[in-house]
Amino acid sequence: MTKKETKEIYDRLLQVIDNLSFGFPKSYIRSDRKLIQTIFTVEDAQDYLLLEDKYTTAQEFADKNNFTLEVATEKLERLAKKGLIFRRHREVDEYRQYPFVLGFLEFQIHNASKEMLMHTALYMITSKFGSRMSQTMPFYRSIPINKNVVEGSKVEPYEDLDAILDRHTRFAVAPCMCRTMYKMKPFNKCHHPIETCITTDDYATFYIENGFGREISKEETREILLSGQKDGRIINVTNSKDGENICSCCACGCGMLYLKTKYPGPSKDLWSNYFSEVDNEKCKKCGLCVNKCPFKYIKQNKDKSIKIDQKACLGCGICAASCPSNALKLIRKENSYEPPETYDDAVQMWQEQTKKDYSNFR
Repeated sequence: MTKKETKEIYDRLLQVIDNLSFGFPKSYIRSDRKLIQTIFTVEDAQDYLLLEDKYTTAQEFADKNNFTLEVATEKLERLAKKGLIFRRHREVDEYRQYPFVLGFLEFQIHNASKEMLMHTALYMITSKFGSRMSQTMPFYRSIPINKNVVEGSKVEPYEDLDAILDRHTRFAVAPCMCRTMYKMKPFNKCHHPIETCITTDDYATFYIENGFGREISKEETREILLSGQKDGRIINVTNSKDGENICSCCACGCGMLYLKTKYPGPSKDLWSNYFSEVDNEKCKKCGLCVNKCPFKYIKQNKDKSIKIDQKACLGCGICAASCPSNALKLIRKENSYEPPETYDDAVQMWQEQTKKDYSNFR
């Protein structure tokens, strides 16, 4: 294959990926191309391009591309095992192109070379990926560390950790891709545990079968997520009612939270349906909440009273759960929003919004 033919294949791949979910906008130093070439071989790219952005069986893939069923299955399974596409089990296995995030980037967790991680980091800061994400419904939403810290309103099932976990029957935990990147040189900035990325049901099965993660119980899942209260990790859930993917994110090692703070946009106000509020009559002015807030959105005035940046607050409730005088509570926003039902529904919404406002993202 000539260099020109190879370039054309990768150009087509970049274009297709840019039409999935938030897309994959160009980097001005072309780290987008370098990153993709560390993940996809030419053969992988060719086969990925033959699949579609919808669940497809091996027989449908074979019929569409004039393959035998054996050849079609081999190609799809190779891509799935490498974490380049997603596979789920139904009466017959189904395969689908998946976007950059949450998708084939996270699926590379055990193939993450230093070169790939460096290109990922460079891509995030030299492309419009973050500014594009900031214009739409956010990728994650923060939920309260527990519903007891919420005052004066009903906690919806899609905002209650126990209710979210009860919706699922299988769980897996994997190393966090963001934290893996932030722990390497020259970053070396994150001290939190690395194995905190939770997947459920179809995603858990995909992770377990392909060696991307290990199976854990619902009780172990809950323990991993709640342990963040001690060291400043908050619970972020994929922006769907199902909450298929859950991570225990931190200020020092989460790419999504980094992009949120670096590229403020409409999505910032939708990241959580809650904000923290202090009752100064109850407050003992101990300052514990100042230290507990992972993002330093809580300050102490000269008179030791507490001031909270409620517009930036992620509504995680770590401050409220830690307050010895119960002076802090989470309050539900007046203009709260309801997430889509599933992650696939969320991807479709991001895709439509990105295409609608495409001119704003280039």
